[in-house]
Amino acid sequence: MANESITSLSLGGTILNDENYADFAEQCILKGKQGEGAPFRGLTTTKLRSLYGLIMNVYTRINVREDFETHKSDLQYIKVKMAYEAGREKSVKVFLEKTKLLEAINEVKNYKQFLLYCRYAESLVAYFKFYGGEDK
Repeated sequence: MANESITSLSLGGTILNDENYADFAEQCILKGKQGEGAPFRGLTTTKLRSLYGLIMNVYTRINVREDFETHKSDLQYIKVKMAYEAGREKSVKVFLEKTKLLEAINEVKNYKQFLLYCRYAESLVAYFKFYGGEDK
């Protein structure tokens, strides 16, 4: 029987939760930096941190559950900004598609899921840098 207290997000066939988000982020980064054409080639740590900055901008305004309801519409702004960046740079688009970071915003319905989303995004940045992310 599934543990009902575990927060999760469905990412197209993968269930991201408090117990696997870092591992999933690491696997996404490894797959994107190696193999067929290394799809994350051209993505810089600076660009990735700017995407993460969009998320952290909202995160800093959400300190308790009640704040989530007040700032829930800000998730739509993150989505729009990510789509814009993806349209400007192919490497960003590929990154968002492979990691499902943009898609996951639609799954965030409550405060706990938002925290999980933020931790996942932070993990992506951390592993990108750990595995030799480009600086520019």
